[in-house]
Amino acid sequence: MFDEELDWQNTKITDEGIDEIRANIGKRRVIPAWNRIVTREAIEHFALGVGDDNPLWWDDDHAAGTRWGGRVAPPCYLYSHTRGPRLRPEDGRQSVEVYLPGVLGIWAGEKWVWNRLPCENEIIRAESEMVEVLEHEGSFGGRSISHVERQYLLTDKDELVATVDHTIRRFDRSQTRARGAYLDRPLATYTAEDRARFEAQYEAEIGLRRGGTPRYIEDVKVGEKVGPMLKGPLTITNMIGFLLGGGSSLNITNRMLPTFLKMHPGSKMIHPETGIVETIEAPHWETAFARASGMPAGYDFGFQRISWLQHLITDWMGDAGFLKELEVQLRRPNILGDVTWLSGLVTDVDLAAGVATVAITATNQLDETTTRGLARVELPKRP
Repeated sequence: MFDEELDWQNTKITDEGIDEIRANIGKRRVIPAWNRIVTREAIEHFALGVGDDNPLWWDDDHAAGTRWGGRVAPPCYLYSHTRGPRLRPEDGRQSVEVYLPGVLGIWAGEKWVWNRLPCENEIIRAESEMVEVLEHEGSFGGRSISHVERQYLLTDKDELVATVDHTIRRFDRSQTRARGAYLDRPLATYTAEDRARFEAQYEAEIGLRRGGTPRYIEDVKVGEKVGPMLKGPLTITNMIGFLLGGGSSLNITNRMLPTFLKMHPGSKMIHPETGIVETIEAPHWETAFARASGMPAGYDFGFQRISWLQHLITDWMGDAGFLKELEVQLRRPNILGDVTWLSGLVTDVDLAAGVATVAITATNQLDETTTRGLARVELPKRP
């Protein structure tokens, strides 16, 4: 039982815990949703949290004149149909709660495959199953494992809109603290010149957005650059804005919190200094929890950063393009205060299929590569 007596700061990965995860491979369940219906407000809230001002998500008249014929949602908007609160026993739990409770879980990567974009007024549900468990040695936090869940996004008519393979890496918190790979990393500070540079970049990005002007596959060349695009500096406000649109399973408050934690005890954490009860979401913004997990301060959400990469690609491809696949590896944490520079490079152009492949890189203010990705984009052929 995961309660106040369990020392969450020193829980360990065990063979029994790994066996328990493997025993659940192939067992499919429905995931509670933050959004059940693709409303225009839900689309706008997600786009607002990403910082995506593309009229395709915001303007009915503009959307009606595109290949979609009406309002559609950004590809990664579908996260919001997987991130609902687990308020009833039948809702199930997240894998980081039910398996190896107390062991640090880090969003390590994902592979999305879209069949089409979600459309306004659709009902979409998510189902999930564990598909793989891998063991690792000698990494960031000593012994670690990865488990991969496959999530299916389906309409109420059982049409498959998209799938995503979601990888979580698990570490012993005591070993991540002992190794101290990130604990002493300096937190970011910026000058007036930096702030002016960021503002100028944001203004320039509006003009780089492709929008309603088609980007034809015949015009795309190997070696063509994509971006750059800026995200951040990362702040708590920035993360709250994203969660309002993307969803949060664990931000349960007041009277509902103890009820939730009795139902989902693996979500419970006790602040090491104040004794205040929190959930496993708290290390993202609370320094004491973050440092107990080997981080110098709070850090971003994996699905937040992946949504940023999606924004880079949808801005570049234009409203006539379609993001078919996005594969992402999250290599370093994005710490509060960090800025993230996104850029891409076209590595392959398949004229017959009308598909361009773009390698994506994200770097922070220290010029460290925090993320790598690969996008496959379907583009229109010249009439």
